[in-house]
Amino acid sequence: MKMKKCIYALTLGLLFIACDKEDEYDGIAWNEAIDGELSGVMSSPTPITLRNGDNRIIGGSTPASGGECTTFQGGPPAPVIPYFPNHESYTDLVTFTLSANQRLVGIKIEALEVSPVYSSDEYPCIGQLELQAGAFTAINNSNQIDWNSDNVINFISLPVQHPLKGMGFAKSVGDDLLAKYRQDFPLPGYEGINTPSLDVTNGTYTFWWKEGQNQTSYTLNFMVDEID
Repeated sequence: MKMKKCIYALTLGLLFIACDKEDEYDGIAWNEAIDGELSGVMSSPTPITLRNGDNRIIGGSTPASGGECTTFQGGPPAPVIPYFPNHESYTDLVTFTLSANQRLVGIKIEALEVSPVYSSDEYPCIGQLELQAGAFTAINNSNQIDWNSDNVINFISLPVQHPLKGMGFAKSVGDDLLAKYRQDFPLPGYEGINTPSLDVTNGTYTFWWKEGQNQTSYTLNFMVDEID
C-alpha cells in the first residue's frame, strides 16, 4: 500500500508541510510485481486496505504441478474431474475490513490474460481454453477460508467453518464479479450460496482467486463507495 509521506517543519513560527506526491495513493491496493506475491495460504490471506474509490489488485497465478483427470466416489464414472494439488501456486487470497460507512459496489475485471499450459489432448477433462468457465473466485465474511487440495474430495468441497457468501467465474474483461455473486452459480449443486441481497459492508472479508490449470495475469478493481 502506497501512503503519502509528509515532512512537518516549524520555521519562524509557521508550520510548513512538505509532501512527497509520488507516494500519494494511485488507486493500486496491491501489485505483485512491486509488493510481492499474494498469499496462497488459506488461513493467512494477504491483508490489504480498501479506500473509497478504486482499489486495484494486480496479480497472477501459476498452474499447479501434477494436474490430472480423476474420479471420486459418488461422482461420474468417467475421469472428468480436473484435479490440481499444490494449491499455493494457483490461489491468491486477500482479506480486507470495511467500516460502517463503506460499501464494496463492484469487483471489475479490468485486465485478464490467460495462457493454457495443459494440453486438452493429454488432459481431455480440461477442455479447450475457449470452452472453459474461467478462474473460480469467491468471497466470504471472515478473515480466512477453510479449504485444501490434499485430495480430490477436499478439492471439490466448499468451505464449512468460514462459508462463502458468493462465488463466480472470472472469464472476461469488463465482468463484475460482485454482480455474479448475486446471480445463480452456473453449475448445479451449489444453490443457496449466491443471493441477490449480498451486501459487502461493515466487516472483514476474504476474496479467493483459484485458477488451477492456466497461467494467468489479472487486474481486479475493488470499487468502494462511501455511505451515510
